[in-house]
Amino acid sequence: MTEVSKGVRPTRRCLTDLGLSAPDLGQPLDELDNSVVAAAQAVPAQRDAGGAQRILSLSDRVWFKVKTGDQRAVVTQLHDGDQPADLPSGVGAWWIGAAGHRQADSPQRDFYDSVQRECTIGKKTVSTAHLLPVDWDWNRLTAEQAVAWRREMKRIVIRLIAKSLKSGHLAVAEFRRHRVKALVRADNGHEAYLAIIAEGIPDPKIFALLLDCVPGIAPEDWQPEPSQLAEMEPSPGEIIWSTLFPSAIASSILELDVEGG
Repeated sequence: MTEVSKGVRPTRRCLTDLGLSAPDLGQPLDELDNSVVAAAQAVPAQRDAGGAQRILSLSDRVWFKVKTGDQRAVVTQLHDGDQPADLPSGVGAWWIGAAGHRQADSPQRDFYDSVQRECTIGKKTVSTAHLLPVDWDWNRLTAEQAVAWRREMKRIVIRLIAKSLKSGHLAVAEFRRHRVKALVRADNGHEAYLAIIAEGIPDPKIFALLLDCVPGIAPEDWQPEPSQLAEMEPSPGEIIWSTLFPSAIASSILELDVEGG
């Protein structure tokens, strides 16, 4: 099962500093092909090992340095309560707040000096609050998770259908605390049918997304069980929907299963 990304994410401010545009939602920001983002992924482990270099001048919270070539960045870990409560543990905890270039020959333009000046209010007060993730960052993270969740669900559904096609038996998998099952059957020479069974998915919208993961089947072609098609009686806690399953769609699913590994 695909793991939820827990990497060090660049904020929107950081993307601007690096001259990067936000990619499509299928690309997690902590996996961007960029040297600063890649180098920042090592900071949590470096911190745990006592090897991360802290920026002492940013004293309102703990920030660490990221160095790669002549590029520089600042990374922090959010405190408990700074993140949305509905995020999985560890997701959205580490962020790259800003980035720039090292210019040792011109202290007035050196990145770490400029960040210090930017965050200093008056003579002594330091505030890095504006370097922390904003609504755009949290919305982007939530959208990435939704896309990843849908992609993982589709992969599992296709794998289950292919497995049942090959074996003729019920195929079962766990998906994010839910149990999903697929059964393909053709009895007594009749046209084949496909049944999708789920346990622990009380939200009809989620189940609709589950059915939508089956390529080639229109939403109106599904029907709830028990019906005259599959004549399956749901057990307590189960939801079952079935549909006729043409051989052309079965063949395409077998091909998708091979492509998906």
